[in-house]
Amino acid sequence: MNKFSKLIVTLVASLGIAGATTVAINQAPALPTVQAASTENLDLANRDIAGYLDNCQQYESSDKQFRGFTSIKQITYTSKHTIRVNVNNDIFQLIKSRRSLLIDILQNGVISTLMDNDLANFNQAAVQKGCKTNIYLNDQVIGHSAADNYRQIVWSK
Repeated sequence: MNKFSKLIVTLVASLGIAGATTVAINQAPALPTVQAASTENLDLANRDIAGYLDNCQQYESSDKQFRGFTSIKQITYTSKHTIRVNVNNDIFQLIKSRRSLLIDILQNGVISTLMDNDLANFNQAAVQKGCKTNIYLNDQVIGHSAADNYRQIVWSK
């Protein structure tokens, strides 16, 4: 009977090890699925942000709040709480304070778009801080958000 008990313990232990190996093997493919989902979310986010930009550009002629949006070529959500804004040369027709206000409005719109469509999580502090923003003209950085306050834009010109 003692040999029988040892045999059962050995068998159960072996099954436990084999089961752990099976779990480890079965869990390995889950990582690419998670990565694919986040890439899909970025694609969805950028599609929705492009729609937001199109709407703002349509309202520019009738609402002064949207003045300057036609200076923006593209907005890209690149990662968690970070956006890239590509602009046209006519951005410099706006005074710095208007450019900064335009980027602040844009950040609010991007955050709202992402939150409304459940594509990003922003707590209240993150909403107040804004999105880290880099502004490009012909692939050259012409402005970026300050390190301590993303809503404050530092312009190079």
